[in-house]
Amino acid sequence: MDTLNPSPPASGLRRWHRHIASIGLLAVLCFAATGLLHPLMTRMQPKPAATLPPPAPPLPASLPAPAAALQAARVDTVQSLRLLSAQGRWWWRVETDGDGRVRHFDAETGAQAADDFEREQAIALARHFAGQAQAAVLGAELIRGFGGDYPYVNRLLPVWRVEFATPEHLTAFVSTREQRLATLTDDRKRLFQRVFAATHSWQWLAWPWRGLWVQLLLAGLLATVVIGMALRFKSPAGRRFNLRRAHRLAAPALGLAAAAWVLSGFVQLQGARSREQAMAEQRPLHVATSALQAPLAPPAGSRSAALVSLDGKPAWRWSTPPATTTGRGLAMGEHQHAGHAPVGVTVAQAPYVDAASGEPVPEGEARHVVELFAHFGLRHATPTRLDRFTPEYGFLFKRLPVWRAQQDDASHTTLFVDADTEALAARMDDHDRFTAALFAYAHKWEWLTPLAGKDARDLLTSVVAASLLAVAFAGAALGWRQRRNTLSRRQSDDPQPQP
Repeated sequence: MDTLNPSPPASGLRRWHRHIASIGLLAVLCFAATGLLHPLMTRMQPKPAATLPPPAPPLPASLPAPAAALQAARVDTVQSLRLLSAQGRWWWRVETDGDGRVRHFDAETGAQAADDFEREQAIALARHFAGQAQAAVLGAELIRGFGGDYPYVNRLLPVWRVEFATPEHLTAFVSTREQRLATLTDDRKRLFQRVFAATHSWQWLAWPWRGLWVQLLLAGLLATVVIGMALRFKSPAGRRFNLRRAHRLAAPALGLAAAAWVLSGFVQLQGARSREQAMAEQRPLHVATSALQAPLAPPAGSRSAALVSLDGKPAWRWSTPPATTTGRGLAMGEHQHAGHAPVGVTVAQAPYVDAASGEPVPEGEARHVVELFAHFGLRHATPTRLDRFTPEYGFLFKRLPVWRAQQDDASHTTLFVDADTEALAARMDDHDRFTAALFAYAHKWEWLTPLAGKDARDLLTSVVAASLLAVAFAGAALGWRQRRNTLSRRQSDDPQPQP
């Protein structure tokens, strides 16, 4: 016991502070310690060797209509049909209606590819993005749900998981439908993710127990912080610099940071259960192959084509290659919750062609986008095009370019649609914007990025998290010492038994 600065008798606040300190210490160990991993994860994860799909051969001046090849293979209806390049040729990638089976047909000859063509294409894309031209493949499997080493933050589904026989077990997740990289991982990143998921977000616990447990930890930490700050301003910290005074002096600054992390984490937890398994909503497509009778004349500069529905009729949407890219970011999908996202892609307006007649569709993209918004519940939309990420539509959502339209309602509901895949890239309202902004500025401290840069921001948050751990351990040591001294006093006050 410190005789020069004896501890005052425990008040009601101090007793409560000690009672709930164990929950606060556990919360700090779980959240602050694993929060220190986040800057390491973003800097130590594997980097792609390429950020754009493999170079495509020139498109022929004319391609035969796909109807004959599809009908010869007894494909009557399709739910997805895309013109893609692979192995130096152009192919129709077909998802058949009903069973969702993926087949490939040579766009010029109509010959059907082998059944394992989709898997081989996934491996080829993985080799291209990961820069592993020679490494053996340990496995390639189709992933239809989030989890494990492919969490929800990556957004894209379905994807192929391709693992290479490298010392670090490099693994690529690629979308064959969109010919893009979702993410890369290896043993180091996998370990970081597992520790983070196990003790920061507690993903191994089933809902609703996960939500209840995390809320208990957050509530315990917040109560510990609030009561500790109240004690700091209620009683002096003492004149002698020792462990108790250091603990009290650090309370205001670290307490504010901890409270910001706790409150923003609590808000972010709400709705996490539904978000974790959410797939991008997509307008269903059911087209009879007999309607695809017109030969195709690819517009100049086109890179691929996708079958869409326009005015109830099938149409080809021709896409052009991106003129600029975010490099690693656009391909890798680092999650970024708010502003200061990298520049996205810039592309030209997509030409539309009637799939039955082969005639160009005037204002096809504008009409198609309005139809998509109407399908997703927003009629009379006035869409605007986004070719780059914005503070509202951040890097978290992955897809570019997209179209944005806002509904005239009290919560300013806004939809973002991807015309190429006919998918709803994001839906948000004022509550979603508040949640995202709170998480970005109170949890990730994004307000520091434009002032000092990402490296300085991560360094400062890491120092604060480490300091919070030190203060929590100091408080635990003080509590243990107080209990030991109390027990010693009680033993010394007990009357000695008579011989």
